[in-house]
Amino acid sequence: MREFVGPFFLAVGGFALIAIVNILMYLVELTVSHGVSVLTTIRMLIYELPELMVMFFPMAVLFSVMLLLVRMAKDNELTVLRVSGIPTARIVLPILILCAIVTVLAFFVNERVVPWANRVSEELYRQEISKRPPPEIVENVVFKVPENRHFYVRKLDKKTSRMEGILIFEDTYSFPRIISAKEAIWHDRMWTLINGYMIDLNSEGQIEFYNHFSELSIHMDEAIRAYFSSNKSAKEMSSVELRERITTMSRGGMNTQALEVEYHLKRAMPFACFIFGIVGIAFCLTFVKSGKDWWGVIVAICSAVLIVGLYFFMVAVFQALAKNGTFGPFWGAWIPNILYGTVGSSVMAFQFFRR
Repeated sequence: MREFVGPFFLAVGGFALIAIVNILMYLVELTVSHGVSVLTTIRMLIYELPELMVMFFPMAVLFSVMLLLVRMAKDNELTVLRVSGIPTARIVLPILILCAIVTVLAFFVNERVVPWANRVSEELYRQEISKRPPPEIVENVVFKVPENRHFYVRKLDKKTSRMEGILIFEDTYSFPRIISAKEAIWHDRMWTLINGYMIDLNSEGQIEFYNHFSELSIHMDEAIRAYFSSNKSAKEMSSVELRERITTMSRGGMNTQALEVEYHLKRAMPFACFIFGIVGIAFCLTFVKSGKDWWGVIVAICSAVLIVGLYFFMVAVFQALAKNGTFGPFWGAWIPNILYGTVGSSVMAFQFFRR
């Protein structure tokens, strides 16, 4: 554990430092252009760190596993253990347990810390750099609710619970019923329409009933805030919040393909820590034969660098294809893990039986 934990945090810090340099250059440019204080810039940089750390966790696991096994091979510890009759599977079992612990840690950080940090960072950007408050309302939205109603709201004020310019289409046997109102007030699932008209059409599309009302109450199955929520991005939501957003939008007849991909990525990316641990073990057992096998070490390290780059390239490609509808959301997020896990597990199992 000691040989693993030290290099792991060293690798996370090193990778994060490289990424911070790029982000810092961007923030400094914005700071100079907009006159934001140094303290605000540092805060924004700190809030960017959790997302970077989760992204670098898999690479840090790979680095730690390979460094650990290479050092053991260099000191001939692997050779002594095998000669003593200890199976290879037993030797790598503690490493797999550590990789599983890191996977759980990555999932926790990605689920709890990252959405909060991204949300605060976005608010800082809007308030301090863009000089405008976070978005409070979403206007000109058309949505569908389970009662076969379609709504259009021209203007919404969440602070006063009032809406303006409401148009409602209710599905009937022939043409839809049309309800319009100058304004409305909502109380959770009850809407009160004020100063409006109700129009019924016959089977030929002609006006059959026309009535003016000063006040009309309708019941909604979904709370208004489920539709008019603040514009949180997927990175600012936990998987639970994202699942609720997907369910609400699906009921409204909206396309949720991109959000579903992001939902599955919130699980696939942390699990990549365990996958990269398996890959690191497989590479070291295959290429590093003894403490003097420096060519094996060089080949293992170079191969590891290549597979890291290939992995994130595959993640980007399959993510884009899934959002485009070529793959299902689950497969678009998990195919890289499945491929790497299958190959790494097969090589590792072969080395177990071989030794």
